[in-house]
Amino acid sequence: MCINLVLADPYPVMLEGLTHVFENTPDFAVKASVTNGDAAVQALVEHEPHILVMDLSLSQRSGLAVLEEIKAKNLKTHPVVFTGAPIGEVIRALDLDVPGLVSKEKSKQVLIRCIKSVHQGGQWLDRDLTVKTMSLLLEQKKKNEHASHLLTPRELTVARMVTEGWPNKKIANKLFISEGTAKLHLHHIYQKLNCPGRMSLQRYMQSNGLA
Repeated sequence: MCINLVLADPYPVMLEGLTHVFENTPDFAVKASVTNGDAAVQALVEHEPHILVMDLSLSQRSGLAVLEEIKAKNLKTHPVVFTGAPIGEVIRALDLDVPGLVSKEKSKQVLIRCIKSVHQGGQWLDRDLTVKTMSLLLEQKKKNEHASHLLTPRELTVARMVTEGWPNKKIANKLFISEGTAKLHLHHIYQKLNCPGRMSLQRYMQSNGLA
């Protein structure tokens, strides 16, 4: 049985290479080759391919947004992520139950085996990427525990409110404390987390999954 593909990659040279590979590999038919997320979704609707081979680093509509669209509309196309994207994006792709995941460092033979496995109803997750994912998740967990131990429950509440954009006066009113006490909490938070200001604190909270 011929496996119908749509290929989506933001880099023309990579896209041309993938197109050439699959046009010259038995059992595959390339229905469309596109460079952005919007075009990828349009191609899925138009061609209803068995497999979408896609990078996460798409423009106009991100690869993650394309995955969300496939899931939300319950499309029959199975996505295979072939990417060199940051591991944080890979984690989010895994959260969206992507059935196929291959690093761009791997050979075309590995990608072909992944596609065939997914087409048959299986799951193929690149071991190197999943190991990196687990390592990052464990590292984040340690950071979360570290921050939770550093901050008192009240300080953690204040830090989260700051991350959500609350001004000191509103924080004080919400927590039934004076504005001076709210500022004092914030001063202690900055010292404990080594954050020089509100923007730095927001980045810290968001990057460590505490927001």
